[in-house]
Amino acid sequence: MELKTLSVAIATTLTSTGVFALSEPVSQVTEQHAHSAHTHGVESNRVEYQPTATLPIQPSKATRVQSLESLDESSTACDLEALVTESSNQLISEILSQGATCVNQLFSAESRIQESVFSSDHMYNIAKRTTTLAKGYTGGGSDELETFFLYLRAGYYAEFYNDNISFIEWVTLAVKESVDAFVNNANFYENSDRHGKVLSEVIITMDSAGLQHAYLPQVTQWLTRWNDQYAQHWYMRNAVNGVFTILFGGQWNEQFVQIIGNQTDLAKALGDFALRASSIGAEDEFMAANAGRELGRLTKYTGNASSVVKSQLSRIFEQYEMYGRGDAVWLAAADTASYYADCSEFGICNFETELKGLVLSQTYTCSPTIRILSQNMTQEQHAAACSKMGYEEGYFHQSLETGEQPVKDDHNTQLQVNIFDSSTDYGKYAGPIFDISTDNGGMYLEGDPSQPGNIPNFIAYEASYANADHFVWNLEHEYVHYLDGRFDLYGGFSHPTEKIVWWSEGIAEYVAQENDNQAALETILDGSTYTLSEIFETTYDGFDVDRIYRWGYLAVRFMFENHKDDVNQMLVETRQGNWSNYKATITQWANLYQSEFEQWQQALVSNGAPNAVITANNKGKVGESITFSSENSTDPNGKIVRVLWDFGDGSTSTQTKPTHQYGSEGEYSVSLSVTDSEGLTATATHSVVISTLGGNDTLPQDCAVQSKVSGGRLTAGEPVCLANQQTIWLSVPAVNESSNLAITTGNGMGNLKLEYSNSGWPDGANLHGWSDNIGNGECITLSNQSNYWGYVKVSGDFENAAIVVDFDAQKCRQ
Repeated sequence: MELKTLSVAIATTLTSTGVFALSEPVSQVTEQHAHSAHTHGVESNRVEYQPTATLPIQPSKATRVQSLESLDESSTACDLEALVTESSNQLISEILSQGATCVNQLFSAESRIQESVFSSDHMYNIAKRTTTLAKGYTGGGSDELETFFLYLRAGYYAEFYNDNISFIEWVTLAVKESVDAFVNNANFYENSDRHGKVLSEVIITMDSAGLQHAYLPQVTQWLTRWNDQYAQHWYMRNAVNGVFTILFGGQWNEQFVQIIGNQTDLAKALGDFALRASSIGAEDEFMAANAGRELGRLTKYTGNASSVVKSQLSRIFEQYEMYGRGDAVWLAAADTASYYADCSEFGICNFETELKGLVLSQTYTCSPTIRILSQNMTQEQHAAACSKMGYEEGYFHQSLETGEQPVKDDHNTQLQVNIFDSSTDYGKYAGPIFDISTDNGGMYLEGDPSQPGNIPNFIAYEASYANADHFVWNLEHEYVHYLDGRFDLYGGFSHPTEKIVWWSEGIAEYVAQENDNQAALETILDGSTYTLSEIFETTYDGFDVDRIYRWGYLAVRFMFENHKDDVNQMLVETRQGNWSNYKATITQWANLYQSEFEQWQQALVSNGAPNAVITANNKGKVGESITFSSENSTDPNGKIVRVLWDFGDGSTSTQTKPTHQYGSEGEYSVSLSVTDSEGLTATATHSVVISTLGGNDTLPQDCAVQSKVSGGRLTAGEPVCLANQQTIWLSVPAVNESSNLAITTGNGMGNLKLEYSNSGWPDGANLHGWSDNIGNGECITLSNQSNYWGYVKVSGDFENAAIVVDFDAQKCRQ
């Protein structure tokens, strides 16, 4: 199977909001910072069918940092060997005993295990058992049904990739019978998270089993029935989002292709779903975008539904904006419609070029060799990013002894760094602009360096968890890709004939992080170790983040520290494109240095000090409890055995997650000391400001229990609480009738951004004011507005915040 873009799968398979170039529908957006996989790829994505992999898991607001002890426990809980049996009854018993979490591991199990577990007899018998359970399903979820349907679709996944697995025809007939039993159950359209977990597996099974044609009525029904009540539940969103996967996967199903062009009700339902106003800026917006994308894909089919498809697409392009309100839906629909239909029919030709000018509207030249195009960076951020790349360039040339001499035939004289304002914006806009997948933490597109005038592109986004000097996620890593390609590796990205992923990702991590890579040290201790020969065989396809990045880093660092002359000799070969010599060199390393590599690892992690991390709010109210947590603290070679809190008012605690109340106003310095099993100690400090009101007392401070607005019109002088959603669009009438205008936000938790325009919905290019401080306290003051309507955009990750617009006010509320 050809993968036109090389990317790295994230363990939870939760991807970003924009995967373009005709790819499949996207999943829910959660934990964007988990997308640490940096992709070194090429333009355009896969357009071939792939069954859905792994079990989706709702993220928790609680920390995901586990102790080494708990990691060990979770890793030994599953026994896949126990599933290897010729008895279907024994297999059923073992599956029920181990549960869905362990069945989920069958997606990546050894070939021999898959071939035993997914025999035609086992698939048939478990499908029959599933049918019986589905007929008796009483709603409210079922662990057994969830596990069995997960097993069935895992079987089709294994058949797709494992050449030694091929099901007899009656397997799919039995699977369809089990799906039919669930579909015909009176509780099929129930609304609850527990039900959604089962429903998700059923809907994905429809696709994985190649039954897309058989359930179009149910797809239409779900699109028609969808409402705000369903949208409140994470697992219901996840489940019903699967109907778009069915429509995407159907294009490889001949029976589906024969009937889809006449599905008039389905076409109408897709358009209506995409145009649901309450979805814009809400948690199910990604589903509306998927609806637009699949509606656009229907233009590839002929039949009675064609006129409805075109009419609904026209409504989308008229009601939503390419860059502004509803743009996720607009762009998703334009992506497929412009490919399969005549773009002039909808007035969307070359929208990608126009979009790039609107989104990446800022230009900053670092040097003759580096230019930045950004969406919303300050001059200080631009300068800091340039300074960091300048430092890395010098460190790179010194460490790799390049003599600043590019490899032969490399004409990449200038790098273009494209920086989006957030991971959400990267997900929405990078796909159509650069024709890439965005289920990653950034991408480097080298192009063809042998062509004069070729301009390589690094595509990234700003993030609060990135380097605080510039806030560009993966800037350091991706810039090394550019330097490595220009000075170490002959030819373009696809030129090497031997595997070099370990080097290209390892050297990028090593130069970017030098000797400060805690994640690499932790992976040594969690038991997932790899030999040098295994590391040298790593590719982007089928390997996890640890093996690609952490172990690539460790192998590179080991060779630099212990065998630098060998590295220099290897680079002589890679700079000339002598890939067979390169292969012989690293093969020799694997044979000579494995024992030394293991000893080096142990020395690296021995007696490492712990890392103390405080998680807590930085503001509070007199007499109210504040929760502090040390759970994000880590230790590289053991576990933390003792914590000591000093709250700055004479009080202390030895709890991992204590609560504390302050009796008077003031600013308090909180300290945390953690001690590991080796007796080593680390300390962290955190400042907390305590007041009688705990925030901005001119705004509501009880938004957690008050009604909230998710959009609509603001009335001057009347504060309102904001809904806990990613983007909120608000309008303000009669702003031109006041000489001065002040917009204030505050209170609650998180970090929001405030934008204002007097000439349409804020799109980055038409702003008349914006504020993006740390936290929810934002302020915009304006004067002499020319148009009647003012338009406000609130975005970010926040909860229980409030907003107010004041006329004839020269300053914001404090």
